[in-house]
Amino acid sequence: MKLIINNPPPYGGKLVNNIDKKEQELKGSPVYDIKPEIDRKSGAPIRNVYREIMSICYGFFSPLDRFMTKEDVDSVLKYRRLPDGYIFPFPIIFDADKEKIKSMQLKEGDRLYLRLKGKPFAYIDVDEMWDFDPADLAVKTFGTPEKNSDALKKPLDEKHPGFSIYRNMSGFAIAGKVFIINEPKFKDPYSRFWYPPERSREEFLRRKWRTVIAHQTRNVPHTGHEHLMKEAAFMGDVEPCRGILVNAIVGAKRIGDFVDEAILEGHEAVNKYGYIKPERHMVSFTLWDMRYGAPLESLLHGIIRQNMGCTHHMFGRDHAAAGDYFDPYSTQELWINGLPSYGFDAPPYDVEKGLEIRPVNMQEFFYCPRCNEITYSETCGHSEAQRFSGSFVRGLIAEGVKPPSVIFRPEVYSAIVKWWRVFGYPFVNKKYLMQKEDELEVEVG
Repeated sequence: MKLIINNPPPYGGKLVNNIDKKEQELKGSPVYDIKPEIDRKSGAPIRNVYREIMSICYGFFSPLDRFMTKEDVDSVLKYRRLPDGYIFPFPIIFDADKEKIKSMQLKEGDRLYLRLKGKPFAYIDVDEMWDFDPADLAVKTFGTPEKNSDALKKPLDEKHPGFSIYRNMSGFAIAGKVFIINEPKFKDPYSRFWYPPERSREEFLRRKWRTVIAHQTRNVPHTGHEHLMKEAAFMGDVEPCRGILVNAIVGAKRIGDFVDEAILEGHEAVNKYGYIKPERHMVSFTLWDMRYGAPLESLLHGIIRQNMGCTHHMFGRDHAAAGDYFDPYSTQELWINGLPSYGFDAPPYDVEKGLEIRPVNMQEFFYCPRCNEITYSETCGHSEAQRFSGSFVRGLIAEGVKPPSVIFRPEVYSAIVKWWRVFGYPFVNKKYLMQKEDELEVEVG
């Protein structure tokens, strides 16, 4: 296995930069308004395609520079690769209202302008318009226990948030390269954590971080997460990682997750108050409405963080999962041996046109009340040792119980309380999701 001693190149060799500052004219051209995708059963927003546009155009998904054609999607579903051979785990689809598009008399070869909150935002150069079955797409995106027994324990259904995203799509897709024409400005607190790949790479160079380990998160950090970062940074295959990049996923998360604002400021508190040296730790985010796809999601995480300049990525038990659909160790198995049912007979870094980022697979942390310390796995052997449970911690907070400092740093808990006061509840609920989609993370001029 080739060792990495410098920041790897962007995946595919070049960062996508689809920002067209010259194109502003919408008059007389077909215009389509971006709306959030709403779950038909709950009535809650579950996705906003503007986030995918941002992540494509700023290079997070490089080499992907477009919304996928039918050929692209078929290739991803069959091989987990784009037609040119580069790894990509999920269909990225611009689904639209077919009747509205028909009324515009839009055709292939046209340019479709997109408005966000009534303001010019982006355009798609239309290569193809095609129909699909959302129910079939949802199943094929994640697979089935019969076909994917090395990863899936039971069939996904509409209780799974990622499955619901695909299941609720319109069934009509517009494919083509997408460009932002009106760069939005991030609101507070997002603005100070916005490090798209080009900027993050520049920041790594400024800090002289030639080895950087990524910490994927959708949670406010408890001390188990803190220890995970500290330990993982010293477990790389070259040297202790000089930098730890926290990259939070910001978007329409599942009910019960922490709110995005508290996640970002909670992680910021870890270095701001000296629990990890600020010189070795920085907080950032990616706009993405999570698919909670466990090993498949980890492939996207590897792509995003390699594009940001990371050399290593930590993967823990039950990585990026929701519910008990996936085997909790399927992500680690993918990055150790591969998952043949998804097209990987070897780890993602050891296949043709594979990723260069390297995994650091982590075991679990436990808290032992007898030792009064956090331990890596159950090294002390005491029966009282308890694994860190995110649901248990969230349960404490929901009941108004302040967790002890051995579980939550007080400054991190203060970040939770701050946003609790703003939104009236510390976790994602339907009201928060509706407010988030009404206001978004950005202002469009």
